[in-house]
Amino acid sequence: MTLYVMLGNLKHDAFDSLNTIEARDKKAAKVIKSLGGKIITLYYLLGRYDFIAIIDMPDKESLVKFLAIVGKHGTVRTETLETIPAEMLYTIAKEVK
Repeated sequence: MTLYVMLGNLKHDAFDSLNTIEARDKKAAKVIKSLGGKIITLYYLLGRYDFIAIIDMPDKESLVKFLAIVGKHGTVRTETLETIPAEMLYTIAKEVK
C-alpha cells in the first residue's frame, strides 16, 4: 500500500452545505474503504488549503478511481502527492554515492 497526501480546497458548493461536511467525510471514507484503502488522518486547515488527508491506498488505480468519484460532485479541488518512504530514500542514497 502507498501513502498519499491530499491537500484540498472546499469549493463554493461545499460551503453552501457546510452542515453536511461530517456526512461527506464519512462517505469519502466509505468509498476509500470500498477501494481497499483507508484514511489515516484528516485535518481541516487555516491558510492556503482547507484540508489535508493522509490516505493509504493499494495502488494508483484505486486512488484515481477515488479522485474521479470525488470530482463528480464538484465540491472540492485537490492536489495529491505520492509519498516516498524515508527508508527507500536512505537505501538509494547509499547506492548512489
